Amino acid sequence: MARRVTSKDRWKAKVWYEIHAPKEFGEVVVGETPASDPSLLPGRRLEVSAAEVAKGKRLHNVKLIFEITQVAGKTAKTKLAQYEILRSFLRSIVRRRRKKIELIKDYETANGKVRIKAVTVTARPCYRSQITAIREKMDELFAEEAKGRTTEELVADLLERKVQDSVREHANKVFPVAAAEVRRLEILS
Repeated sequence: MARRVTSKDRWKAKVWYEIHAPKEFGEVVVGETPASDPSLLPGRRLEVSAAEVAKGKRLHNVKLIFEITQVAGKTAKTKLAQYEILRSFLRSIVRRRRKKIELIKDYETANGKVRIKAVTVTARPCYRSQITAIREKMDELFAEEAKGRTTEELVADLLERKVQDSVREHANKVFPVAAAEVRRLEILS
């Protein structure tokens, strides 16, 4: 008689872990993930709409990417790894006969290093010298904003749109600007 071989169901061996946002976001539960061993969780990333984490704010066009750092019991603690606006929102800003000015640069904050990828869109066509002047203003402003703040404070100001409004205000002195956005902020260290 033939022996019957049974396979072990891997899903039954997995445990679900709650993923909590960092302290800056009130340690709210942002998701769940299964794992057969808790040592497999650190390093996993989770995308969350900023509107879910920062209650009461109109941030549906912003997503936050959290990275799991440690596991305690059935809860996983995270740190913020990235701030990003949706591509569809960025596409809605850029129109015909407008110039898109991009800046990608690393800045030193009080507690680490961040890479800022910013976009400014002019209200109408402009000269190359004006584009360069706007890009220099953006660089100066981001360097000033990052120098005196921690990474967490910088992200909080981005969520409250203080940095974007400041960039728009300073760039408007050079040439009329339709929009100024931080497309992505990556936390490097």
